[in-house]
Amino acid sequence: MTTPTTSLVSLASLALLATCGTEPDPAGLKLQAMSFKSSEWSGPVLLPAPANSRCQDQTPTTSKDELSLYFLSDRPGGFGNFVSSTGCMDNNDLWVARRSSPDGAWETAVNLGPAINTARSDGGPALSPDGHLLFFSSDRATAGPLHDIYVSRRSDPKDDLGWGEPTPLGPDVNTTLHEAGPFYSQSAEDGSANLYFYRRSDNGATTDIYYATVTRDGETLGPECSCRS
Repeated sequence: MTTPTTSLVSLASLALLATCGTEPDPAGLKLQAMSFKSSEWSGPVLLPAPANSRCQDQTPTTSKDELSLYFLSDRPGGFGNFVSSTGCMDNNDLWVARRSSPDGAWETAVNLGPAINTARSDGGPALSPDGHLLFFSSDRATAGPLHDIYVSRRSDPKDDLGWGEPTPLGPDVNTTLHEAGPFYSQSAEDGSANLYFYRRSDNGATTDIYYATVTRDGETLGPECSCRS
């Protein structure tokens, strides 16, 4: 699989993950939710349609208020090419589904549009806690399946279709290798923040985790560091 590694996002009352489903497409990855009580996870529950599709739905992340669910999908309606034999697209786009309350049902997912998505593969969304930054990976600028990490900004954290033109994070993060799986962690409301991601080398044989210090405006403050001991 050429998509970024499936991520697990933990919240105070909700976790979302991509896992292999059995209905209706055993080969596809589906979004599931888990809640916990007394620090013990319950069994995962498959999110019903329209959150899931018969195609692959992966790398979910939610907004801080748990009302927006971002994920990648190759479901029909994206910016790639439709493959009639699978009923899905030949690329991944970023999508968002909304709900009116933390306990409400997810509405039909919406493609983030041409400001974010391309005919190449875009995936691994990660939101900043204040909702103004969206990090993701894409192979739009490479000659093959290698991904770089991009950031997009919006002024209104409630406008899920208000994202601006993405920009690559530059040489502090991106190299000629494969960088993907971004996760943005901020220590406090006004504290420093790190962007964690993984990088593959040795023709994909080695994958290490890195981090780079990033401002609240999405600007890197120095070269990345490897988390490998």
